[in-house]
Amino acid sequence: MNRFEAADGGQARRTCRGPDARRQINADVRDAEMIRKIDSRTADTAPPMHGLLRLDMNVGFARAVLDGKVEGQIWMSDSFGDGAIHVVHPYGMSLVWGNHVDEAFDELIQRLRTGRYRLRDEWLQIDPRWTDLPWLERLATPETPAQARPAVDARINFTFDPDRFRSALDGVSTPDGWSIIRADAADFTRPGSVVPAEFWRDAEQFLESGGGWRAEKSGRHGALAFTSFRFEDEVELGIETAPDAQGQGLATAVASRMIKDVLDCGLTPVWACRAGNPASHRLAQKLGFRPVRRLPYYGLATPDRSA
Repeated sequence: MNRFEAADGGQARRTCRGPDARRQINADVRDAEMIRKIDSRTADTAPPMHGLLRLDMNVGFARAVLDGKVEGQIWMSDSFGDGAIHVVHPYGMSLVWGNHVDEAFDELIQRLRTGRYRLRDEWLQIDPRWTDLPWLERLATPETPAQARPAVDARINFTFDPDRFRSALDGVSTPDGWSIIRADAADFTRPGSVVPAEFWRDAEQFLESGGGWRAEKSGRHGALAFTSFRFEDEVELGIETAPDAQGQGLATAVASRMIKDVLDCGLTPVWACRAGNPASHRLAQKLGFRPVRRLPYYGLATPDRSA
């Protein structure tokens, strides 16, 4: 498998292997992931990974939980078992999927509306087979008078066009005075909303899984592009720009440098964002990504536990 390995004082160093070796190791990883115990469950009761991977959507965040890369939450229907599964990533993204979601709909709605499991605000996605069920209508019926109505957005999945990216590189430059350097352990704890600490257990796991690239100027950190999820030959990007460094092209500079690094290792960059984040949407298209899928995205607030 192509890997980004930690080396040289904790900084990530890219190590690439040939295509035959990558294919064999990727196959071994997939086999291992299918039998790995998840969330302290036995192999007989763990949600099947193959059902998740069949979905026609970006599922990296849910897979990270099933694979045990992060400590998320896994729920299965009392009545239908793995026919209706709800996984919550610690960042707050969640997914409902399974072959019997329609039959478990009332059970799911009760869980989602009460939200007793919810530790932070949640952004819910639904298995595309079941998006026509009346999710918003039922979720908008509050359990208590003070309960907030769900926010409604959409999540955009993109596909990557390497030719478009290479053409775009001609117009990308590093702003004056800034340097683009490889991320190190200190970037794991940097403040922000889309940051490595939301997606990895610790700095070592972050760097071993891909690390990233940051823009720096006289010791000041301006933007960071980093690996948020990594499976087989796909690397999903996360981007964070400091509030006082926005509007200078730093996100473009670090993202393009990271995508180039990903491609040099024979990997595929992945991008997804909320429709309500137009800056991310524009940047994705600027760097060679094309929107291919738009799915409902429901924002569910953390319940008031003081009542």
